[in-house]
Amino acid sequence: MPIYEYVCTECKSEFELLVFDRQASVSCPQCGSGRARKRPSVFAHKGDSGIKSSAGESACAGCSASSCKGCSG
Repeated sequence: MPIYEYVCTECKSEFELLVFDRQASVSCPQCGSGRARKRPSVFAHKGDSGIKSSAGESACAGCSASSCKGCSG
């Protein structure tokens, strides 16, 4: 049961949702609109060289910590 990332086309809210049925309709938790679309997901993993995203870049790019020890990831 994957967690999908969505963006609402009405209010532009971004949210994640655990989906049991891939064909189920999804409603925005912010405005209630049924016009949400899936977003490509990016996951991160931590190794000896720090935290990397699935896109191959540092997952701490937007983090203000001076090292990954201070990063919430």
